[in-house]
Amino acid sequence: MTKKLLLGITITAVFAVSILAFPFGIVEAVGSFLDVKHTQVLTDSSEVEKAIFSTKSNVPTDGSGGAFGYGYISGAGLEAIAVTTTHAGVLDSSAQAGASDPVWHNHYVSLQQLDDDTKCPGLEVLDISFQEPGDVDVKHKFASMEDIPYYFAGTHSLSGTPVSFLADENIGAAVSFTIDPVDGNGDTSVTDIQAVCINDVSFVDEDDLKVRKVNKIF
Repeated sequence: MTKKLLLGITITAVFAVSILAFPFGIVEAVGSFLDVKHTQVLTDSSEVEKAIFSTKSNVPTDGSGGAFGYGYISGAGLEAIAVTTTHAGVLDSSAQAGASDPVWHNHYVSLQQLDDDTKCPGLEVLDISFQEPGDVDVKHKFASMEDIPYYFAGTHSLSGTPVSFLADENIGAAVSFTIDPVDGNGDTSVTDIQAVCINDVSFVDEDDLKVRKVNKIF
């Protein structure tokens, strides 16, 4: 069995619980900008040069779409996922001017699923970088992440503790998702955040994910 197949099986199994926790069709109801038609990823030996997500409708940049994002998953699995997100109400990135700023920004995150934690129905954030890896450009029906290094270190967005992430060039999946910060009872809260839930996870079809490696010439 190949590494790519193993990665796909592992990722699908973990994310399936998050998907099944919500009624069928909820992603479509939230907005077709969460329906990614295809994703193109360009890698080299040290970074993802570009990851371009093409969606079925214009991607909101003013906060009107709520809290959501896109990301790609490498051979590191849930330990180091590069994502780009938008939300207002929580200051969790150095790219934001303030808590109310819905500007698109990148994070590295690691995710977990705790069977004995009822705050999130599926996946939740374990670590998240306050500093922004690379850049992001969102226009019309496209979100483009650029210059995302495989290794990234910074501080945790919520706790301020040091965090580091190590991904690789083996991009095996691309996803869209919604974000829900919750309190200790699992209710949405931006003032008493006890967990950040990752919901409505939707995979880009395997045939619509194109990954190409390039060789830099110096």
